[in-house]
Amino acid sequence: MSDPIKLITSKLSPYGHRVEMVLIEKNIPYEKQDISLATKPDWFVKDAPLGKVPLLYVGDKALFESIAICEYLEEAFPENPLHPKDALLKGWHRGWMEVASGITSSTLGMMFAQNQEEFDLKKVEIVTRLAAINKHLKFSPYFDGEKFSLVDACMASAFKPLTFIDNKFTLEIFDLYKTAATYVESVVARGSLHKALPDDYESLFKGLLERKKSHLLTMSFSL
Repeated sequence: MSDPIKLITSKLSPYGHRVEMVLIEKNIPYEKQDISLATKPDWFVKDAPLGKVPLLYVGDKALFESIAICEYLEEAFPENPLHPKDALLKGWHRGWMEVASGITSSTLGMMFAQNQEEFDLKKVEIVTRLAAINKHLKFSPYFDGEKFSLVDACMASAFKPLTFIDNKFTLEIFDLYKTAATYVESVVARGSLHKALPDDYESLFKGLLERKKSHLLTMSFSL
């Protein structure tokens, strides 16, 4: 009998969303607990070396860092594989998974920017990565053709908050990158992402921006 799996995350964590997407896509039974990062439980502080979500408990062992967790799940549960078998192609996928992490980081930086200068800097980082995606990749409709892969889960969770603020604040981030925009539309519509998102995603998102006093709120915002 395999060890029970428990995902510790927070409701708006894109890193937690990517892990949960993998659990769903691979049909792995799991339990989930959302915590508040503003008031971290003592047991979480003890078990999370970097103090970040997600954590994945496998029995009494706590794994951390979302890509490492996803790679563990792929290896430990070979059914419904999300990585290609070919080593070279797998390496190619892993490189773009890091690009997805960069997009996530820059989007969070844009969300939490306190002034126009900080906001513009993070926007440039995102646009640079979008340009690279648009130049180097072709999709039909996913990264590896019709098969949804681990890299797609990373991209979907990275682009969900970006598409949200792009739509709400009319940032026009995707306007020059039609190939990337079409791909993003496909992955953020994936059912596993929607299952991973909380039902009150939009109101929680707005509340987060308000608590962080985001520069975005100097622009119009409507739900």
